[in-house]
Amino acid sequence: MSTDTSLVYQTDENTQRRTFLVGVRLFLAANTMLMLAMLFAYLYLRANNNGGMWRPDGIGDLSGLGMAIILVLQAACLVAVIAAIGLFHEDRSTHRVVGVIALLLALAAGVGRVWYQYHLGSGWVINHGTYTAVTEMWFGILIIEALVGVLWLFTVVLPGRRAAHPLVAARQLRGFAEYWGYLLVVSTLVFLLARLV
Repeated sequence: MSTDTSLVYQTDENTQRRTFLVGVRLFLAANTMLMLAMLFAYLYLRANNNGGMWRPDGIGDLSGLGMAIILVLQAACLVAVIAAIGLFHEDRSTHRVVGVIALLLALAAGVGRVWYQYHLGSGWVINHGTYTAVTEMWFGILIIEALVGVLWLFTVVLPGRRAAHPLVAARQLRGFAEYWGYLLVVSTLVFLLARLV
């Protein structure tokens, strides 16, 4: 008795899209737990201030301009990805060009984050108080997440031997837009918390 297995593997495109987006959102929910753990550590250590070691003398304020540039690059990348999704069904060549622009913006934001991490200001050494330790660790996590986003966008946008099917690429761009938008909001909130609290 033979059966046609091709029917088993044919799934509705909407089902695949929804499944992929559910996976992205589950990842973001898990990542939110990590961010809440970091928030708890930050606020707990800030409230306790054991031995006056939360923020000892000699630690400079965080540069607002440097972080603002990074956040603008991230926002521009998000806008470019959303534009690429909108252009997907209209003009594939323009879609790819806009995707490459988004990739370059994401890469610039990732490099900017690494540069910012190593140029935080005077007194910013990880063992110089719990404020610097927790803040640098949190910024480090955000650097890793930004670079993961850059790699994700790289695999979707650039053509190659293993280039994704056009519908898969559109689905990946939609998932990336949600991930990058989440990262933009979290990065802004973390910076404001570290700057103001």
